[in-house]
Amino acid sequence: MTENEINNELREIGKELHLFDSIVDTDYETGEGKLNKRQVVAVKRLFELFETLRWQLAFNSYKELKHDDSKIFHDKDCGIPVRIRPCAEEYKGKTYFGILLGDAALSVGFSIKDGIVTSSFNFHNPAIFVPELKKIIYGCESWWGPIENEEELKLVITDETIQNVWYVKALKTMYPNKEEDK
Repeated sequence: MTENEINNELREIGKELHLFDSIVDTDYETGEGKLNKRQVVAVKRLFELFETLRWQLAFNSYKELKHDDSKIFHDKDCGIPVRIRPCAEEYKGKTYFGILLGDAALSVGFSIKDGIVTSSFNFHNPAIFVPELKKIIYGCESWWGPIENEEELKLVITDETIQNVWYVKALKTMYPNKEEDK
């Protein structure tokens, strides 16, 4: 928020302060106070402003904001055909044809040192376009693998395929006889 925006918001909230002259809507037996609807709106606006200012004031004390050299997207291996089985139940375990777009950042992180806030893109994950679904599905929300030749184009990713992945096998040995194995 700019200084003018903050002043305008405070001026607007100030117009409603007279509403609090009558917070004597108190239950004299329990001591419990009650707000009317207009008072509730004014209080919510104050809370929202305080929340905004809490972050803004902290960031205003820093000297500089910069971005490191990280990229939001890496297009290495872009265009590789893949087969993909999304984990979400709505896809009912179906395997689709997909095209690997590259690795996309799933979040933005920041660090603070010597008064300088530095942002960076984090947690890159394969982004796969699935033409049939007309959407991008990430590697972390699916089982997927590259299609090496024409014969592999017909293969589907089955529950058995997933159970034979090395790290799934390792987890099963670490936690045997768990209901999740199913």
